[in-house]
Amino acid sequence: MKKVFKATAFFAAAVCVALVLFVIIVVKISPAEEASEGQMVGDLIWYTAPDGGIGFRILQSKHPQYRVKIMMNSPDILYHEGIFEYQGIKLDHVELSDLGGYFGDNIHLTNGEEMKPVKGYDEKGL
Repeated sequence: MKKVFKATAFFAAAVCVALVLFVIIVVKISPAEEASEGQMVGDLIWYTAPDGGIGFRILQSKHPQYRVKIMMNSPDILYHEGIFEYQGIKLDHVELSDLGGYFGDNIHLTNGEEMKPVKGYDEKGL
């Protein structure tokens, strides 16, 4: 019984060493890519991503409020449209290239600041 246990342990250790060597030799381990650079597609900015990407279009602007269309997965699939208010202090005017990310509520700007949705104005203009 002791010989069977030793043989099984030796076999398991050999398999583990072989897997580690396989990963080191064959599989290329690389750092994660940096954030995607935005590309202008017509009058919107598009950020590609593994899940399809996200795009922004500014429809109206009256600083600090902006009517923004948000597209996801494809430049022609509308995800959300509404009024967002710039909450930061670094910009005098928000440009399309300043919009960087959206995770279901706030628009995240490339400088680290945010634009928050204005409740109650989604159906109205600025």
